[in-house]
Amino acid sequence: MNRKFVLLIMMATVAIISNAQVIDPAKRTRQAAENRVNNRVDQGIDKGLDKIEEGIDGLFKKKKNKSDDNTKKEASQTPGKVNSKSDFVPGNSVIFADDFSQDALGDFPVQWNTNGSGEVVTIKGLEGKWLGVVHNSIVNPVMKKALPENLTIEFDLFLKANGQQSTPFIQFGITPVKDILKQDLFYSNRFFINLNRYAESDGQTLEYGLKNDIIGNKSDFPLTRYANKVLHVAIALNKTRIRLYLDGSKLIDLPRAITSDMYHNFFLNNNYVVPASEIPMYVSNIRIAAADVDARSLLVKDLMEKGKASTNAILFDVNSDVIKPSSYPVIQQIGEAMVTNPSLIIKIIGHTDSDGSEGDNLTLSQKRAKAVKLYITENYTISGLRIQTGGKGESNPITSNNSAEGKAKNRRVEFVKI
Repeated sequence: MNRKFVLLIMMATVAIISNAQVIDPAKRTRQAAENRVNNRVDQGIDKGLDKIEEGIDGLFKKKKNKSDDNTKKEASQTPGKVNSKSDFVPGNSVIFADDFSQDALGDFPVQWNTNGSGEVVTIKGLEGKWLGVVHNSIVNPVMKKALPENLTIEFDLFLKANGQQSTPFIQFGITPVKDILKQDLFYSNRFFINLNRYAESDGQTLEYGLKNDIIGNKSDFPLTRYANKVLHVAIALNKTRIRLYLDGSKLIDLPRAITSDMYHNFFLNNNYVVPASEIPMYVSNIRIAAADVDARSLLVKDLMEKGKASTNAILFDVNSDVIKPSSYPVIQQIGEAMVTNPSLIIKIIGHTDSDGSEGDNLTLSQKRAKAVKLYITENYTISGLRIQTGGKGESNPITSNNSAEGKAKNRRVEFVKI
């Protein structure tokens, strides 16, 4: 085939591709989103050109030997496999906890503050109660003291989507602002994370920043998979360092992002956006805990030196013996200690809060202890005869069950050396 003729075909094809990619600015409410779309279009055209050029080059090149292809295939499989796992460990000393169980439906929760509006609701198909926060409203837990510089923050978001209704622009982070009613959050030295357009495969946004500036984004997290599902958010703060985990995956690890003045308040925001979100931001199961001492090392240290140890950093699904993945690193320390000390025999005892009947709580505590034992024996070469289990239900509280924080402390797992 004549080379000039092929080049003409190439140019004509590029023109068709270029004309086919039309951007409609009216669909972009934010400049950043528009830039991302334009970049995708440019990348698409570049890929089209690359394929055409490869085809032309193939017309004028010799055929490669199959042995060459096999060599390249083997070479592509040569690099070593890189493994990574979540290193998040919940703080062991609960500062604030709320699942809105003590709030009436339709009310704004008593342990929270807002500059807008919201209400406690139930969601069909989901356990417990949720706080629904309307458009252009910030909420934050009311705490007596500033946050410690080593802590963990966990909560669940229900990312509701409903046809063509606009979804909330979700933002959360930490800030020096103590009273969101009297101070402007957006002009403070805050760190924030944005989750936006989670129901749009061509527009999902996961970004983070300081004050009002975006400093990075994560485009590889499958945010759209969580539309109409619960997304578990976990944040670990250690002095100037912040780590963000979504559903157990670590997405952000910034060692120099946080300043000491930010440790005053945690906030969630159904951010102002045009068009306004028609769907509220739904949040529940908030847990803020100090992590001044590593929950893992302290657990093993107490067990070996004192003969027993207790932790509320082993978490379970609501009214269930299903262990939350964030608890695995804590339990693994017990497994490793038993491998290192072959003569170590332990008893695992479960404890619950006072919600529900006494009999149900006793059964649940026993099941949770057995679940921890099962995790250890399935993941370590340890005989089940070395681990006994039991449960005491709600009978041995370490603090009052009159608050969400108290209940969180009473929901614990105890390890006793036999």
